[in-house]
Amino acid sequence: MNRKKRWILGSAGVVLALLLILGLWWLHGGPRLWTQRQFAAHRVAFEATAEAALAGEPWKDVPGVRNLNVWPKEGAEDVQLADFTTGAWGLGSSTLYWGIYCTTDGGPAGFQGTDMVLTEDAVGEYSWQEEDGDNHYKTWCLEDGWYGYLMEF
Repeated sequence: MNRKKRWILGSAGVVLALLLILGLWWLHGGPRLWTQRQFAAHRVAFEATAEAALAGEPWKDVPGVRNLNVWPKEGAEDVQLADFTTGAWGLGSSTLYWGIYCTTDGGPAGFQGTDMVLTEDAVGEYSWQEEDGDNHYKTWCLEDGWYGYLMEF
């Protein structure tokens, strides 16, 4: 076997191994684990940034955060949430978003503050499933008033 074929086979083996590792990570709660570790590592930055954003003040970037939005919490008067998107995967109508949010009332919220009827699956873990559809949402308590989320369209 010549050098070029060995290099191609070796490269293909490395790519397959990486895909296998990423697949296993994904199946074992990858986005959720990533969210929990990111919050634990940068909790102070999340708190300071959320406080500034909710007050309408300029804020600094938090490591690993793609964007930050402030949404009203539908169905709750004068309640807002600071939503930190930390990851996304997919194309078009098959997309998964994950991130971290806090609410001014300390309770869980639907994706981007929408009025989803959340079902408590376990202590501090909530979910929503679209009727007659495949969209679903999960949110879980990270600490008092702070939640991680996973929304799949």
